[in-house]
Amino acid sequence: MNEQLVELIKNASGGNIEITPDTNLAMDLGLKSIDLLELVTDVEDTFGIEVSDEAVETIHTAGELDAYIKEMTK
Repeated sequence: MNEQLVELIKNASGGNIEITPDTNLAMDLGLKSIDLLELVTDVEDTFGIEVSDEAVETIHTAGELDAYIKEMTK
């Protein structure tokens, strides 16, 4: 997984927790809607992409977010 993404997720979760591709952003990390919105904004700024509303609704794990970023930055 992208190290920048791992750091963004750690910052959003407020902890130094191990992030794996299977880490569920809401269930495992307890990220609320506002936290997820801030994470998406940070991802957009860091990677220079736009994360669509549809993507936000379908991305649940760190691995899914990583795959989305890779697809959008090809």
